[in-house]
Amino acid sequence: MTPAFELLGSFTEPGLAEDAATGAERIGLAGLLARRGHRARRVRVPGVAAVEGFRWRLIDVFNQRWWPQGIAVGEFEGRPVAITSWYAQARRGVEQGSRVSIVDLSDPRKPRYTHVLLVAPRRTADGTAFDPVMVHAGGIVWSGDRLLVAATGGGFREFRLSGILSMPRRGLLRRGSGPFGYRYLLPEFGSFAPPESPEAPLRYSFIALENDDDAAELRLVSGEYSKKGKPRLARLRVLDGRATVDATHVPGIPEMQGVVLADDTWFVNASRGDKLGGDLWVGTPDGMTRHEHVLPPGPEDLALWPARRQVWSVTEFPGKRWVYAVDVDAWLPPVE
Repeated sequence: MTPAFELLGSFTEPGLAEDAATGAERIGLAGLLARRGHRARRVRVPGVAAVEGFRWRLIDVFNQRWWPQGIAVGEFEGRPVAITSWYAQARRGVEQGSRVSIVDLSDPRKPRYTHVLLVAPRRTADGTAFDPVMVHAGGIVWSGDRLLVAATGGGFREFRLSGILSMPRRGLLRRGSGPFGYRYLLPEFGSFAPPESPEAPLRYSFIALENDDDAAELRLVSGEYSKKGKPRLARLRVLDGRATVDATHVPGIPEMQGVVLADDTWFVNASRGDKLGGDLWVGTPDGMTRHEHVLPPGPEDLALWPARRQVWSVTEFPGKRWVYAVDVDAWLPPVE
């Protein structure tokens, strides 16, 4: 174990957020789910561990700019919902930052989803503007109204789902008036960033919710992606505007992409590129069992759905993009 690390919270000025939202309709998560959205399709996902899943519409399956990364799952007002994050690779010198997709799973045969661009408000000489949030978004956590988005070396950012905005439509094509033509925006609420010069700083490549029992304190698990070296897993808690890392572990797994804890058992996935199925590792940080190539190619973040006894994930490579579930009980180590 290493000494505790801390991330210090800073939060957007309420007046700035309100001014930047002038002219937009604040619809929140409830309003967004009431919109029709795009249709996804239930499909059979490759990999023996995948028990159910769906794919995006084809324009998103093959998109070269936007790459899926993070996932969170749960229920909102009795409706099953998945949230995924994407980051944009630069195209022709333009960077569009990160977005999330809100997926309504009420009809598992015909999921519906809507893209929402993550933005940060700022003051300008003429008033206010929204800028895209430039993070990799390799993992996300959804708890109540809060959405946390991993920012790698920068800690993580916080958003509030009740703050989702619907922007006016303009022009002949009736595109949204948000940045890059987006109709739906989610403004940043705050950030949790490390000190300027921490010793052996952690990289928050992916994050997941460990315990949601206490609304005041969030308990998270996180980890580092690395092809070499000794990437770490971490447990941390978020309370009173501060995130503290309680413990770190070095499981010796290269190319980790996601982690969750289920029944005190660690589930870690690792990518093996776009040609081979991903690996699922299960156990304790000092005793992990590798299940080779049981996941589809390119697995990313993980999220636990306790009510369903499932772990959910998303894959990233163009043409091979699925959102899928793995049964927890099928992979738990046998009880001795």
